[in-house]
Amino acid sequence: MSLTLRLLDHDFDAHQYLSIKVGATLGIMVATEMLGEEAFDDPAGWFALAQGPLTPVLAQVAGARYAFAGRVRQSYHWEEEDLAITYLLLDTPTPITVLGSSFDAVPLNIEAGDWLYGIAGLKLVWEESLEIPIGQPLQATIQEIQRLFLHPGPGFGLTHSITTLPPEPFGQDEVLLILRTRK
Repeated sequence: MSLTLRLLDHDFDAHQYLSIKVGATLGIMVATEMLGEEAFDDPAGWFALAQGPLTPVLAQVAGARYAFAGRVRQSYHWEEEDLAITYLLLDTPTPITVLGSSFDAVPLNIEAGDWLYGIAGLKLVWEESLEIPIGQPLQATIQEIQRLFLHPGPGFGLTHSITTLPPEPFGQDEVLLILRTRK
């Protein structure tokens, strides 16, 4: 499956700025941004519990933003004082980890076997990362790199297709990787 994922600068830094270039193969997992349950007006996205089975879907809406539907394969709950985060590994056409949050330390009432749907931005997480406690490791080949230049000066606001990402911080620029994934 072809996916467009956002590469965050701090994730690139955590991976020691290893060479990102067209044709390279990466060991990754796919995760959403932090989402609220039924927070339909949240620009980050949302998720909801379905009342019955759905057809598994992972459909690109725009850029790295996807509509998703699938069955929860595994869940992991973490809480601290007034914040609770639930990680949900979802069986969509390419498995994704949905990060669900609650700001009142009440665990989300979602279990393995439940069906979820929603919309969210997807990001790349390195396979060996401790950032998410559950996920489905995938092999992915970089097909294209798009860099949106957001630093002042010539080229501001323009997206360029590039063949390699230099081993240095990209700061405020946005980098999208178009990947071909396989389990």
